[in-house]
Amino acid sequence: MVKMMADYLPVAIADYDYTLIVTPQAVMPQEGDKKQVVHEYDDGTVAVVTLAQQSKFNIQVQWTLITDADASTILDLYHDPNKANARAYTFYFHHPIDERDYVVRFMTQLTQTLQAGLAGYRENPVITLRVEGVKSE
Repeated sequence: MVKMMADYLPVAIADYDYTLIVTPQAVMPQEGDKKQVVHEYDDGTVAVVTLAQQSKFNIQVQWTLITDADASTILDLYHDPNKANARAYTFYFHHPIDERDYVVRFMTQLTQTLQAGLAGYRENPVITLRVEGVKSE
């Protein structure tokens, strides 16, 4: 059986009931980790203290060229105090590869680039989303 990130996350409900379905155009690195403290001793031995059993994941998304309409959707989601409110609230993100909806929050600031000669389009450099759970099906 092929394991996916969803297999290690709890079912969760987002703070803001909205699903972001704007497919990223670049590679989507997925970083997995656990909350642990690693002690490396002078003799080279290692001791690990696990602070929480729950796995955590970050996904990096990027839109190299995105329409103004889709960029405005992301901008509004990020800045509206009743939506994501930057990093404050979670929302749903539709993962284009495994086709699941995850509960995520922004973990980085939002930067959008406007380029002369490309009216109607913007660029969103890398945005990190913390995956906090999977939406119940």
